[in-house]
Amino acid sequence: MTVRRRSAGGQPTFRMLPALLLAASLSLIPLSGRAQLANPTYGWNLGNTLEATWSGAVMPTQQLINNVAAAGFNTIRIPCAWDHNADPNTHVINASYMATVTQVVKWAQAANLTVIINDHWDGGWFENSNFNSLDTNVNAKLVSYWTQIANNFKGYNSKLLFAVANEPNVTSQAQTTVLLQYYQNFINAVRATGGNNSTRWLVLQGPGGGNIDNTNSWVTTLPSDPAKHLAFEVHYYAPYQFALMNADASWGSMWYFWGKNYHSSSLTTRNATSSTEESYVTSELQKMQSQFTSKGIPVLLGEFGAIRRTGTAGLTGTELNRHLASRTYFDKYVVSQANSLGIRPVYWDDSDNGTGNTAFGIFN
Repeated sequence: MTVRRRSAGGQPTFRMLPALLLAASLSLIPLSGRAQLANPTYGWNLGNTLEATWSGAVMPTQQLINNVAAAGFNTIRIPCAWDHNADPNTHVINASYMATVTQVVKWAQAANLTVIINDHWDGGWFENSNFNSLDTNVNAKLVSYWTQIANNFKGYNSKLLFAVANEPNVTSQAQTTVLLQYYQNFINAVRATGGNNSTRWLVLQGPGGGNIDNTNSWVTTLPSDPAKHLAFEVHYYAPYQFALMNADASWGSMWYFWGKNYHSSSLTTRNATSSTEESYVTSELQKMQSQFTSKGIPVLLGEFGAIRRTGTAGLTGTELNRHLASRTYFDKYVVSQANSLGIRPVYWDDSDNGTGNTAFGIFN
């Protein structure tokens, strides 16, 4: 996630393959696949840091990583920007950037954290690449980067996971088919490097920006993996008016309060609607439980959160405290529901790294 560029997104309207085919194809993964992350998972994102493609980002320190572990997190997701840190002609990743990512991974593993590294938005070279057909140039980059990454980390243990992307901008079933072709080539490239990469857990991202409904509708099969160690990733920023909306619009207003026990009696237009609260979280996550985890395919809730609205005009005193309590309740509810369904949640955090995007920060 990058706070500056997220939109609400649309809802899917059709499937290409029937539900019976979905069940048959997904059931091929053995139930042993569930154990790739700590259970329960308490995950944290090192947001807007190693994936930053803008100036001013501050690099993480070992103390920060240790603070994450000391706070009770057992999993860390490290968004990366490999293309931004590679030769544009040869696609060779800069040695200094590879060393920086490697150092943070080492710190995290030393703190006994399970680690996930991905290729984040990264300027959109992959995620906005137009998925109407497989682009040989994009595919060459994908294979090159992940071959280099995999070779660098091939000796690392199974508590390091590779996630191919972040929020691919895929808007149809047909484009999802192309996305899965890229994913197959990612899998093949990583497995070909051998070592611990032969069985390392690989994470594939849902279409439409990791949207749960799009994933539920369009991901009707998975790529082939000889190790049968594939996990799927979705994100959760709903309802948009509470989680991410930062200005009122003609179609709706920002919501400051979420949860049946956290509604304001004075700022009533700022209350989330009941249809977008607890029951909605549960119903959305149950889709992923039914589609994947019940069939032994792990699901990573790679990002979730709701912005902290301190400094918002008219939100002060008791009502500000109500908002902050509501936001904490939202986070705790998502974590609880995800873990109860075998879905591994990872909170999105910008970590107050000098970019100005501090609305999610825990360690600021």
